[in-house]
Amino acid sequence: IGFIEDIAIAKSFARRGKYTVDASQELLALGAANVLGSLFHAMPVTGSFSRTAVNNASGAASQLSGVFTALTVLGAIFLAQPVFAFIPKPALAAVIMS
Repeated sequence: IGFIEDIAIAKSFARRGKYTVDASQELLALGAANVLGSLFHAMPVTGSFSRTAVNNASGAASQLSGVFTALTVLGAIFLAQPVFAFIPKPALAAVIMS
């Protein structure tokens, strides 16, 4: 199912960007990422349509935007932790669930 989602996302954005997608290369990359991830007990790797759409809408040109997003989230977690302490747990759960 993850491969089908990955190809659907890739082909959707390939039409917009006027480039081609090689499904066998996508399958190889997805399989290699999952095999390497299994060595470190990681979650299975799949594509993310919402993150791809946000990156496309914001004009991100490379995967470096994912690194910037991860650093921003980690910074918010560590630097704003005292502020998050006063937010009720049901409110945090609602944000995570949505």
